[in-house]
Amino acid sequence: MRKRVKNKKIITPDFIYNSQKLEKFINYIMWSGKKETARKVMYATFDVIKEKTGNPNPLEIFDLALRNASPSTEVRSKRIGGANYQVPIEVRPERRLALAMRWIVLYAKFPRKR
Repeated sequence: MRKRVKNKKIITPDFIYNSQKLEKFINYIMWSGKKETARKVMYATFDVIKEKTGNPNPLEIFDLALRNASPSTEVRSKRIGGANYQVPIEVRPERRLALAMRWIVLYAKFPRKR
């Protein structure tokens, strides 16, 4: 018997750039429900991107960063004949976006020592 499909929460696009991806990323950045602070941080970051690249649309660079950070395949454990095998499977688009956002926020907060 299959699981019931959950209703996905519809995210309204952000005010300035009218992008759902950006609003979802703002939700990932947010700590303790302080969404306005997260928005200020993102919009300040976009101002810095405009300044440094000279591109009037920093949303293109944000989308490029998400595409570069997102995985195309992942390995999943599959049980075949009593043995577990690691099988490469293509990642669904929703999970791909969620992983990319999670990884970007994680490594921005806690950069690894090299």
